[in-house]
Amino acid sequence: MATLLYIHGFNSSERSHKATVLVEAATALGFPDAVMSPRLSWQPAKAIQQLDAIIEAKKDTGLTLIGSSLGGFYAAYLAEKHRLAAILVNPAVQAPTLLLDYLGPQHNPYTGERYELTASHMAELEQLVVAKPTADLYWLMVQEGDEVLDYREALKAFPNTARLTHEAQGDHSFTEFARFSTEILRFAQIITD
Repeated sequence: MATLLYIHGFNSSERSHKATVLVEAATALGFPDAVMSPRLSWQPAKAIQQLDAIIEAKKDTGLTLIGSSLGGFYAAYLAEKHRLAAILVNPAVQAPTLLLDYLGPQHNPYTGERYELTASHMAELEQLVVAKPTADLYWLMVQEGDEVLDYREALKAFPNTARLTHEAQGDHSFTEFARFSTEILRFAQIITD
């Protein structure tokens, strides 16, 4: 059975709003195990190891990635590495630069984890930058009202994607994301009619 792997963002969790929306939508349609949303390490290299292991176990069954913010940054790297389709929701395409502002002590309000973000973690992120994305792998979703990221950077980094949802207004959480749940499940080939 086809699977959608949700990759959460920085200081988020496996129970993020978008992950919950997708799990609930798939369950309502009779596919309760179609959406995976693992809790990821805050350390970039460890998060990628976790995701690589899941992908290796699932990719032969039909796997699509979806990532939000930092999760979108990870999804792009993994899409290229494993040649998988990916949906990028307000992706943090400049994560190694953006997260410099967060160096130091961190607290994840969703998981309760406390940790220290360091320059070595930025170096780990640098290793994941996708310089030349394969446009036909991606559905890019951006909203201009994103208060955290500049949506224009995502449009510049991922030109000519297979599919583009570019909306005015909105915010970093991608306002009214649930509108797209059925289309996302169809893109992931979970819904095939």
